[in-house]
Amino acid sequence: MRKVFITVAVAALLLTTSGCARLTLKHTPLPAAASSLGAVSLVVRDVRPEDRGAGSEKLVGNLRNLYGMRLKFEAKNSMVGAVQALFADALTSAGYQVTEGAPVAVVVDIAQYWMDGYMGYKMETKFMVYASKGETPVFSKEITEVNAFGHTSNKRLYAGFDQLMDKIAEQARAMFASPEFQTAVQ
Repeated sequence: MRKVFITVAVAALLLTTSGCARLTLKHTPLPAAASSLGAVSLVVRDVRPEDRGAGSEKLVGNLRNLYGMRLKFEAKNSMVGAVQALFADALTSAGYQVTEGAPVAVVVDIAQYWMDGYMGYKMETKFMVYASKGETPVFSKEITEVNAFGHTSNKRLYAGFDQLMDKIAEQARAMFASPEFQTAVQ
């Protein structure tokens, strides 16, 4: 009887503690722009598939326990909010003022933001970025980024998410600073 109790207690502990790792999604702030290129509004939408986190702003992937059982991996903060802050920072760093009701609307669809693995982990992101003037589309581009590594500690896993967010921020800033984007939204 005692062995059964200990086995059940250890299994319950593994199930409850292995899925409670939580991270804060963030990026390193980008440098301020030297000049102003105008105002844009920004909308970020979560359009991920249902099996990849749709409907949960905090769900960003799966962790596996020692038995390979899939456990939800959630961030402490809203993934949509973190992506909104990242793209707002990228626009500001490229010289744009982000404000509601601006003549140019930038829409970012989060098509993928997911991490999964067992012996190794792969973090995949895909963002569809659109700009329009009123109802007229003037720009669209896809931003993708992948980060993969072997099984590791939570500290390394969290650092992997930070690196991923920083890479996305740099790609977004470069896109918004590009002549292609600037010409499209003038």
